Amino acid sequence: MRHVLVATAAAVVVGSCTSQEQPGPFEQAESDAWRVVNRSHRGEDGIFVQATLRTFAYEIASMYARAEREELDQQQLESRFRQFIHMFIDARYPDRDGTDINNLFFQYLIYVNPSFDASNPLQRQMFDNWRGEYVRRLMGLVYDSKYPLLRHNYDERWGSTLYSRLVFNIYLDNTESDLKPSIADIGSRTFLVDEDGIRHSPSGLAGPYPYAFDRPQDEVLDGKAVYRLFFPNRKADRTTPIVGSDTTSVELVIEDLGDEPVRTLRWELPLEYANPPMRRIPSHFAETPASTEGSQ
Repeated sequence: MRHVLVATAAAVVVGSCTSQEQPGPFEQAESDAWRVVNRSHRGEDGIFVQATLRTFAYEIASMYARAEREELDQQQLESRFRQFIHMFIDARYPDRDGTDINNLFFQYLIYVNPSFDASNPLQRQMFDNWRGEYVRRLMGLVYDSKYPLLRHNYDERWGSTLYSRLVFNIYLDNTESDLKPSIADIGSRTFLVDEDGIRHSPSGLAGPYPYAFDRPQDEVLDGKAVYRLFFPNRKADRTTPIVGSDTTSVELVIEDLGDEPVRTLRWELPLEYANPPMRRIPSHFAETPASTEGSQ
């Protein structure tokens, strides 16, 4: 009887372990990519900082993982992907430092048709066709079977950056510190440092922040806080990229946060991603036998 009880208990333990859901291939790919793009720093004062470099490859991995969890099919995934691209190519950006060149409307005015009249239906249709072709070509680059799905380079404009700019999500945590430093102006104290040691400031429509909702909500760090920054991928000449195909490293520095005069987060480049085992979302409908569907 004792042996039966032991065997039964062991079976329950094994069953409970195997019944836990294992991450799908794209969820695992997202987790691997997250480790590649994340850097963290904990100072002697106990304040923890973590920054995510939101590369194009990481955004792709995240969209695949979400589609996998929500059981989307490939067409639905690619529709979301196009929406994501449009969100960045159609949004407004500051013009004082040339960040607005990320907007396809400005690119069209500068490089294609300087006399473009948006009120003219025919010209507007021509612009929409040009814009649609741009997105189509980019999707083609993503799905080109000659290259891994996740990679550090897609084309000259969509290289290591998210559409010609470096995007960082920054997380702060002082739950293991007695300090409550001011973070009201933390964006203006965060800089990108290139491999020549030159500092670059973030650019946005809300001071250093892309938008007002990207700034920390509290004046001081009391628990956890997040903020987001955009850095145009251009040096002072507005032509030379900060991060290009030959760049070997880049750093994010935060000054005067707590007792640390400078906190440095460093990425060695190029970033190397683990490739997902596939590049198409398998349809969950295809896994259901036709006979089973008919019997329900």
